Amino acid sequence: MGNCLKPLKEQPPPPPPSISPKPLIISPVESEKENLREFSFAKLSNATKKFRQYKIIKGNDNGCCIRTFYHGYINETTFAPSKTGIAVSVMECYQDSSQTLQDWKEEVKYLGRLSHPNLVKLLGYCCQDNKSFLVFEYLHKGSLDSHIFGKEEQEALPWEIRVKIAIGAAQSIAFLHSVNNSSLYRELRMYNILLDEHFNTKLFHLGSKRVGLLEGTAFIGRTVYIAPEYIISGHLGTKSDVYTFGVILFEILTGLKASDCKHNENMQSLHVWTKPFLSDQSKMREIIDPRLGNDYPVNAATQMGKLIKRCIKLDTSKRPSMQQVLDRLNDIAEIKD
Repeated sequence: MGNCLKPLKEQPPPPPPSISPKPLIISPVESEKENLREFSFAKLSNATKKFRQYKIIKGNDNGCCIRTFYHGYINETTFAPSKTGIAVSVMECYQDSSQTLQDWKEEVKYLGRLSHPNLVKLLGYCCQDNKSFLVFEYLHKGSLDSHIFGKEEQEALPWEIRVKIAIGAAQSIAFLHSVNNSSLYRELRMYNILLDEHFNTKLFHLGSKRVGLLEGTAFIGRTVYIAPEYIISGHLGTKSDVYTFGVILFEILTGLKASDCKHNENMQSLHVWTKPFLSDQSKMREIIDPRLGNDYPVNAATQMGKLIKRCIKLDTSKRPSMQQVLDRLNDIAEIKD
């Protein structure tokens, strides 16, 4: 279970919280006043049928911790456990042992004030008897990776849905960049892009490592999702997220796991081996998801390839911003041939 938080001292701790719980005034998306519910452990246990887990996420980056989720139901008005209420996803947390309970709650409340249609909504939290949890809305279609890398007999996502998902993800990232102007680090992954029953995209965002997810954060080895500048200098910025998003776009387009591609057996850079394919319409058919058959607009797919190529450039100054990526995806959505 979660590590025990240190009891609150009479004097406030010297180090400030890693995220300042200041109000957000972001246009065109308005922030909402934090309105989180503090759940008791007993009520969460009841709502989740004694914490019957439904999903465990093992981060695909070395050093990334495991996340455990429980599925439950609560009354939409009273937030009490309910058999016919709204579905929630309860995540077990592992706090930074140096934090006080008050600091942890302040960071959680900051997350509660972040509001955007493409972010998974945080509903409440629980911190009781050395156990701590966050309560989120439940997304019925699950994570994007389960649809892109699903079983062979699973119906492939149509082209229009893939573009819709990409646009929604780009909207969430562009919004977060406008708020903090900093990298999302390891949060930007396929398993953190969730889908509702209408395939609307919502990014699972925690904002701060100190809220309770990354136990081992030292970078070990190399992963295809990490931008080259981090491997070279240890630096991450918003353009690093653009690189990572480019890799995710590649996976959406091809149905391939970039980290498992045979072309990467010798640790060859993604931008190297994809170069002949991503901007050549005649070669695009060689890498596009074969489950799509011919049911996709070739020109749109070619433009998607060109966008990916820009996103994964080694030179950060030559990559677009996330807002520019979003604008281009909206243009691609309009291409019907």
